[in-house]
Amino acid sequence: MVLSVENLSKSFGKNKVFSDISFSVNRGEIVCIRGKSGEGKTTLLRCLTGLEDADKGSIIINDMFLCKEENSHIKYAQKAELVAIRQEIGLVFQSFNLFPHMNVMENLMEAPTFLKKEAAETIRKRAEVLLKRLELEGKEDSYPFQLSGGQKQRVAIARACMLNPSVLCFDEPTSALDEQTRAQISKIIRDLASQGIAIIIVTHDNAFVDEIAQRIITMKDGFITIG
Repeated sequence: MVLSVENLSKSFGKNKVFSDISFSVNRGEIVCIRGKSGEGKTTLLRCLTGLEDADKGSIIINDMFLCKEENSHIKYAQKAELVAIRQEIGLVFQSFNLFPHMNVMENLMEAPTFLKKEAAETIRKRAEVLLKRLELEGKEDSYPFQLSGGQKQRVAIARACMLNPSVLCFDEPTSALDEQTRAQISKIIRDLASQGIAIIIVTHDNAFVDEIAQRIITMKDGFITIG
């Protein structure tokens, strides 16, 4: 087990998003979280990746606590621990969130340069391997506005992989993609899972869920069912 979520709850003011959610994900497993818009799927992803604070419960990634409940209060990891934990879980945003003022290579090198403190040449070589694997050779100097939607998606995946995460989360990865690009993304996700990376996909694309999921979590009215 690489990720464990126990009794996780989140509200915005009086609006309860989800309550007492518990599930786990194993290495190399593809888990899809589906539900209608507004069910809290993206908020859950943001909690898992530390971009949003939960109200209660615990999140454990590779035996490290992102947060845990102590004496009815939620406690988050300290800064040094948080840096290590965030390298274990990556997120590919629905809108890609590439830095528009940076080219492809700069987008890929940004996080490891600051977080891993590795030599630039080491980081660049890892980026080149990922770009080749994702069929983006020759795009190193391109800027996001020069890329197609599918290319941006693959750059976002490459960027998320630069820190060698144990868990990779996708928010609506097939949104606005044509069938050919959708098939490419499906293959990439399967390849990542075959390398032992745990995959969590949030989507309302039921056809994609049926095609790729090894396990399905359905969110409805703030609760989940696991199938």
